[in-house]
Amino acid sequence: MAKDPWGSLKAGTVLELGGAKILVCDGQGDPKRDLYPIEEVLLEERSPYQEALVVRSRYWGHMLVLDGALQLAERDEHVYHEMLVHPALFLHPRPQRVVVIGGGDGGTLREVLKHPEVQKAYLVEIDDAVVKLAQRYFPQVIACLKDPRAELVIQDGLQFMAEASPGSFDVVIIDLTDPVGPAQALFQPPFYQSVRRALAKDGLLATQSEPLVFRRHLVRQVQESLLACFPSVDLYAAVLPTYGGNWWTFSLASTTPGANLREPVRTSPITTRLYRPDVHRWAFLPPSLVADVRSGTGDWW
Repeated sequence: MAKDPWGSLKAGTVLELGGAKILVCDGQGDPKRDLYPIEEVLLEERSPYQEALVVRSRYWGHMLVLDGALQLAERDEHVYHEMLVHPALFLHPRPQRVVVIGGGDGGTLREVLKHPEVQKAYLVEIDDAVVKLAQRYFPQVIACLKDPRAELVIQDGLQFMAEASPGSFDVVIIDLTDPVGPAQALFQPPFYQSVRRALAKDGLLATQSEPLVFRRHLVRQVQESLLACFPSVDLYAAVLPTYGGNWWTFSLASTTPGANLREPVRTSPITTRLYRPDVHRWAFLPPSLVADVRSGTGDWW
């Protein structure tokens, strides 16, 4: 058996180096580690689904690590959540019924509920331990659950979508961990088919789809799976300092053939830190790069 090249630098651990505490994180199989100086460990626990670690950093604020991968840092979580949610919401003329699969920390739901057009938003999370730790350590993120339009459902996203009535949602947003292990099924065509069935006319799906650096094969898998189920699919990205690979992608799919997903169809005076109409347009990858990703060609990375 090959020796682990990282040795003691196991992802999801905290090391003591020269009297300082260092958090070690990585993505799934990335050929690097990210090291963060931290002030203290706030929580270490294991739920039936995953290992959770919450730490406090002077620069990044509170940080949430699940199974060794950094999921949320207070300093830059708005980038991920805004860019996952608002492109899809601004592409729908009347996004009244929205469901979020995963995202138990509440950040995605918070962004959804900024839209006054939304009448009902479900947060479907399989692991209630994530919701509870968010309520304790990230209260400003998950405070959105107090909104009367929000409903928390502790359930497997696969089951929730399988049981959803046809045409019951306008937008489905998938905020899951990496598409490996148990979560892999929620990035496959059968699940995406159940999402399409549950979407109404002009329905949209948005999902995180991994970084272009190190995990382009996973981006390709998500794109291929969506193309097998939806007539219109596109790919965009944002720079996320705390996420592995940094150049993080998001995939959009529409039930409408020939939909232009690069141009918002409406505006709204909501408050965002990064997202705005010109950022929406800028975020999409040039068509030639999208073609490279889908074909597995191109040596730009």
